[in-house]
Amino acid sequence: MWNLTSSLIGFSAGLSLLFAWGEFIRKNTTGQTKIQGMLFLFASLFQAHTFLAATGLYHFFPHIYLVHLPFTACIGALLKHYFSELWEESPKRNRFSFWELVPALMVIVLLLPFYLSSGDEKIALHTKYQSEGVPIKFQITILVAVLPIFYAAFYVFYNMVKYIRFERFKKSAHLRLVGIIVGFGAFSSLVGIYTLFFHQSHGLELVSTLIALLLIVVYLLRQKSPELWGEVQRIVSEEKKYQTSQLGGFNLESLHNQLKYLMDVERVYRDESINLEKLATEMKLSEHQLSEFLNLHQKKNFFNLINHYRIKEAKELFASHPERNILTIAYDVGFPSKSTFYDAFKREVGTSPSEFRKSLKS
Repeated sequence: MWNLTSSLIGFSAGLSLLFAWGEFIRKNTTGQTKIQGMLFLFASLFQAHTFLAATGLYHFFPHIYLVHLPFTACIGALLKHYFSELWEESPKRNRFSFWELVPALMVIVLLLPFYLSSGDEKIALHTKYQSEGVPIKFQITILVAVLPIFYAAFYVFYNMVKYIRFERFKKSAHLRLVGIIVGFGAFSSLVGIYTLFFHQSHGLELVSTLIALLLIVVYLLRQKSPELWGEVQRIVSEEKKYQTSQLGGFNLESLHNQLKYLMDVERVYRDESINLEKLATEMKLSEHQLSEFLNLHQKKNFFNLINHYRIKEAKELFASHPERNILTIAYDVGFPSKSTFYDAFKREVGTSPSEFRKSLKS
C-alpha cells in the first residue's frame, strides 16, 4: 500500500544513496569518507527494503528480499570505526578485523536456505509472515544483525564520558548533536527489536520512518554545519590533552581570575626581571603547570602575555600623557631596552611606537 509513510521511506532511500555517491566520487577520499559512504549505502539498502515491503513491490523482486540484512549487520562495525577516528591516534589500531564480520556471516548462514529458495517460495513466506508474524529463526537473525549497532552506540558514549568533561559537553552544541544522532540511531534499533518480538506487523515501517527522519536531519546538518566533524575532532583533541594535563586538580576559572588580578591590579609585568618562575611562584604553580595554562587556556606563551600587557599600558600612557618620552614609558611598563620595546610593539600593533603616537594626534 502506497501512503505518506512509504513515500517518506522511499525518499530517504534515494537521499541516502545520493549521500553515498557523493562520498565515493570525492577527489580526495580518505578512509573516513569511504566508511561514511558505506554507512549511507547500507542505510539506503535498508530503507529500500522497507519501501518495497511496505508497498508490495517485492512481489516483482522476490530474490532481493532480506538481502539487506548481512549489510545491516556491518553497520555497527562501520559506526565504531567511523567514530574511532576521534579517539584513536594510530591508524593501525583502527583497522577492521575478521571478528567484526562474524555477525554478517552468521546472518548469511542462518538465511542461506531462504536465499536459495525460489521466488514463489519467498513471496509465499513473506505473505505468511505478514499475517502470522515473524518466526523465531528470523527474529534471532535480525537480532544478530542489529546488536552490533548497540555496541557501536555504547562505544561512542563510553569514549565521550572517558575523554570529554560534562561541562564541555554542555557548552558544545556540536558534541550534543553527535550524541543525539548516535542516541537516536540506537533508539531506532531498540524500537525495531521491541516491535519485532511484540508487534511484528508494524515494526519495520516504524523503524524506517525514524531512520528516514534521522537521514533528513543529517542532510540539514550537513548543509548548516559542514564543519561539524572537524569541530568535534578539535574538541576531542583538546579534551584528550586536558586528560593528561597537570592542571587536572585546579579550577581553571580561578587561575584565570588570579592571573587577571596579577596583571590588571598588581601589574607584575612592570618588573623587568619578571620571568616564568617568578609568575609561577606568585600563582602557586610549577613552571610546567603555568606554561601549560598559558599555552592551552590563554593561547599565549609567557613572553607574549607579558609583552601584551606592557604594550597595552604603553598605548594607554601614549594617549593620556602625550608629553612623556616614548623610551621613559617603555621603561615604566617593564621593557628592559628600547630595541626590545620597539620590536615587541611593532609585532603586537603593526606600527612603531612613534607612528602609533602620531596617529593619536591626527
